[in-house]
Amino acid sequence: MDEDRKKIIQYALQFDIHDIHTYSGYKGGLVVKITTRSAAVVDAIEKFALSLPSEEVAVKKNHLMQFEIFCITKDKDVYELKLK
Repeated sequence: MDEDRKKIIQYALQFDIHDIHTYSGYKGGLVVKITTRSAAVVDAIEKFALSLPSEEVAVKKNHLMQFEIFCITKDKDVYELKLK
């Protein structure tokens, strides 16, 4: 696991979160998904993740009134799939 993802996970564990997991996306992205019900937690984690050099962040609010934070890092060992 790369250092940026480790930092995000360690930072997120300080807060009241419901779930956290990592996986590889279909375009070669490495994803950390964090679930919480607190908007303040979303703001803090989003700000921290964006301070890291290689992170993209997306936030989604689902139908259960939970926020899902997706922190995405490009995997240097995988090429993006290009659909034509």
